[in-house]
Amino acid sequence: SDSFNDLKRSLSKLQKDGKILKTKGQWYKLHKGTSFLEGTLIIKNKGFGFVAHDKSKPDIFVSRRSIKDALDGDRVEVRLHKKNDYQRLSGAITKVVSRKTDRLIGTVINKNRERFLSINPITPARGIKIIPGSEITFEDGDLVVTRVVKWGSAVTPVIVKVVKSIGRSDDPKIDFQYILNKYGYSQEISQEAEREALQYSESNIQAEIPNREDLTQLNIVTIDPNEARDFDDGLSIEEVSTGYRLGVHIADVSHFVQPHSKLDAVAEERGNSVYFSEGVVHMLPEILSANLCSLVPNKKRLSVSALINLNRDFSVRNIEVKPAVIESRKRYTYQDVQSILDGDKQDEFTASINLLNKIAKTLSRRRSTEGSIDFDIPEPIIMFQAGGIPHEIRPSERLDSHRLVEECMLLANKLIAVEIHKKSKKVDGMLYRIHDKPDKKNSDQFLYTVRKLGISIPKNLDSGTPKGLRSVLLMVEDSPFHSLIETLALRSMMKAQYSPHARSHFGLAFDHYTHFTSPIRRYADLLVHRWVKHVLCNEYSKMANDHKYRRMQAIAEHINGTELIALQAEREYIKIKQLRWLNMNIGKSFEGLISGVVNFGFFVELNDSLAEGLVHVDNLDEDDFSLDEDGITLRGRRYGQVYRLGARVKIIVSAVSIEKQRADFELL
Repeated sequence: SDSFNDLKRSLSKLQKDGKILKTKGQWYKLHKGTSFLEGTLIIKNKGFGFVAHDKSKPDIFVSRRSIKDALDGDRVEVRLHKKNDYQRLSGAITKVVSRKTDRLIGTVINKNRERFLSINPITPARGIKIIPGSEITFEDGDLVVTRVVKWGSAVTPVIVKVVKSIGRSDDPKIDFQYILNKYGYSQEISQEAEREALQYSESNIQAEIPNREDLTQLNIVTIDPNEARDFDDGLSIEEVSTGYRLGVHIADVSHFVQPHSKLDAVAEERGNSVYFSEGVVHMLPEILSANLCSLVPNKKRLSVSALINLNRDFSVRNIEVKPAVIESRKRYTYQDVQSILDGDKQDEFTASINLLNKIAKTLSRRRSTEGSIDFDIPEPIIMFQAGGIPHEIRPSERLDSHRLVEECMLLANKLIAVEIHKKSKKVDGMLYRIHDKPDKKNSDQFLYTVRKLGISIPKNLDSGTPKGLRSVLLMVEDSPFHSLIETLALRSMMKAQYSPHARSHFGLAFDHYTHFTSPIRRYADLLVHRWVKHVLCNEYSKMANDHKYRRMQAIAEHINGTELIALQAEREYIKIKQLRWLNMNIGKSFEGLISGVVNFGFFVELNDSLAEGLVHVDNLDEDDFSLDEDGITLRGRRYGQVYRLGARVKIIVSAVSIEKQRADFELL
């Protein structure tokens, strides 16, 4: 009967998924002792993968043979089994819960007169077959966007159709377009939102001025990177009878981007602006971000200004938050301000800049005492020659001028969160920036690794507290492993995120914290501005309806996701450009340190470019290498040669694969 056949099919599927076992005859039993988890699959370029999940357990290792028909980024169900030789939690994928995307991007290759798609990080063994009949013209070696027609099975290929050709995969000029297409970004903003933005002009600002606190008499300056086009924060400092008044003036984007408007929908969907060396994906149209909302010099602009009253010792007395009209006196770059701080340059605001720096240093020192952590991990700065190939990649430099701005913004963000928490009747109407305490296992592993690097750490020290972790970082400040240990510390911590719950920020050691200072490029800040006006400035009485808990929870989850995608896109873009640079330097030698150790070799991060490559065990001295139990040492069994995390080495760039996003190094 149909019912019996349905039962047989259901039993067969449960058996195939590993949830039941077939015993003698036609009997079935539950697969006891087996647990299932759901998570996101992350595939490495060696073919194996990890399933990241929401439980308080480490990621689950999945071998290449156990990945089944899943692709990188898919939501999957995984069946756990016993730990493997390296004591990792491991399992096998039982089914794909949902696909990350039905758009696959890769390079066209020809096999036996049929065309296939090669994708990153690795093409599945079953292959991705391109069906003919596309209206798009493309050739072998082209980078194309495809749409999945049929997913196939674990042993049959994915079937795709080409919908767009980006260009030749070996052309560095298409790297930016590749990233935009891969992550679904567009530099274009919808026509409806653009039209809405075009309705605003300088006259709208003039009409609003009578409704605002006039702060145009303040000497406000902006301090930004040299290449910045939008300026959303300005600073002022003045001496008053009780001490000083520090002004943190933020562009009032919320005046132009109204709730439920087309502009608001675009900003919410994008979540944030995304920055690349060759272009920007703006959250808002440029007429707003680079003009009407931007605090350009000598033009009246609308702001939400936080006026922070400080005592003579720079301790906080109180904060006043006001919708205001301001006028920036001068636009500084970080280098300009650093020249003033170094005494190499003077102008009419030199005294104010030096006073702001003095305040910033005091604030930083007090934060440090409370356990607030400062990470000083350099980022690659890419300098281009013609054709999209970097001619130089150098580590970023953190100047006192950067710290000056950071401290003022941190203070404003903290105080706004505290005031909102005190005065808001419904705490859950706000978006906070929270950072949960790290998992104890991760904290213990971090301390274990630091000790293995030869750093003497007191036995009773707990890196699971802000002060404990801060003290470890202070101990290694002058160590050659300083940058590496900061990176390891960052990896041991939870990720900061947005939440309607007023939880603490572990890394900063703040009870309450939010993002208030960048509404041009972050949707979270725009929402915070609206709530600040509602709670602290007695405006927008209807705003509470737009800040219901469920809506704020949904927005928080969404923008946490867009933030993560932006981070992945920026990292992949940088990696591709680093590989382009390495490809121009094959055969050349560089110095670096061992940044990661695995059973098949170790990774080396180069000192100047921060580019990373693999030294495979096959290219080491004739010996049989294995990974020590400590997980950070590769040791030769016969001759005892040791390669440990953090060791300084000199390498030669031997091979580069842009498609596989991999560089191979050999030791000198």
